[in-house]
Amino acid sequence: MADADAYNRLQEQLLDAQPGSVVFIPEGIYELDRSLSLDAISGVTIRGAGIDKTILSFKTQQAGAEGLRITADSVTLEDFTVQDALGDGIKLQGCQQVVIHRVKATWTDGAKSSNGGYGLYPVQCKNVLIDSCEASFASDAGVYVGQSEDVVVRNSYAHENVAGIEIENCINSRVYDNLAENNTGGILVFDLPDLQVVNGHSCEVYQNRIVENNHKNFAAEGNMVAIVPPGTGIILLAAKKINIHDNTITGHKTIGTAIASYHITERPWKDERYDPFTYDVSIHHNHYDRKSAIPDLSKDFGKMVNLLFPGKPQDILYDGITRENTEASNPMNICIQDNSADQLRFAMVDAAHDFDDVSQDPSPYNCR
Repeated sequence: MADADAYNRLQEQLLDAQPGSVVFIPEGIYELDRSLSLDAISGVTIRGAGIDKTILSFKTQQAGAEGLRITADSVTLEDFTVQDALGDGIKLQGCQQVVIHRVKATWTDGAKSSNGGYGLYPVQCKNVLIDSCEASFASDAGVYVGQSEDVVVRNSYAHENVAGIEIENCINSRVYDNLAENNTGGILVFDLPDLQVVNGHSCEVYQNRIVENNHKNFAAEGNMVAIVPPGTGIILLAAKKINIHDNTITGHKTIGTAIASYHITERPWKDERYDPFTYDVSIHHNHYDRKSAIPDLSKDFGKMVNLLFPGKPQDILYDGITRENTEASNPMNICIQDNSADQLRFAMVDAAHDFDDVSQDPSPYNCR
């Protein structure tokens, strides 16, 4: 049952906050039937007594598109849990200097397409740090950072989401020392059209454990992540200037790492600014250990893998889609080298030409 007094008390604290205020929420479960918000007051810290000790529960939420909404600069969120938000767990929009530290976002009824899209969701922000957080059961991405600049996601645990950690249309991001486990896809670096910020670039993904991301895809059809086949470690989609290294990428039944152009989605776009290609990618010093299983057959990408390589999950798969009229052997500058595996399975599938010239020779992509 919603606690109107708790809502009024917490929202009043946020309305009355001054720059530099600490809003402390003691240990307890707070049943809230509408969104909490902090607007235009800079330098506020919202602090609980700890993950799973201070719980903002939106199980009975009737109003608002997210659990907690922040539109303020220099905000710090730490030591609490948000659960069962009607929409996104925590959304921060247009903020500068964001710190999210030891915060958990989850949905307690498990994997459902009706769950909110994003657990932790900074968008159009600058200088974002997500550290030592946990996100689970989001119907899109547990940790999602979109259209933002100078982003760090580290030491966090994303599990049982459709996408564990997603970096989308961001400039300068680093994702490291995280565990992405039992999601549909572990870590996604996407650049999508028709958004305010397009042509994101420069993302480094390193020292992560990306493990057994074979969860059923429970995203609502029509969402971009609904295309992700269960059993995927990393997907790069229209991504530029990407450095993936020193990760452990194990136990996936479909693809360890996928490198793809937006063209492979066969979705149209209107934005003339948009560059749909993936290029300037380096994948090196990662450890791969694929699952012994039939690749996913529930999504088109999984069906493609199984059609081309029956019963053989691939460690690294490149769609081979390049700009027209390019004659170089590696025109998109895809560099793959020094990865460890038991007979690494690499494939360039020539998706632009109906898979006419599939190659399993990685040598054109050794950039030494």
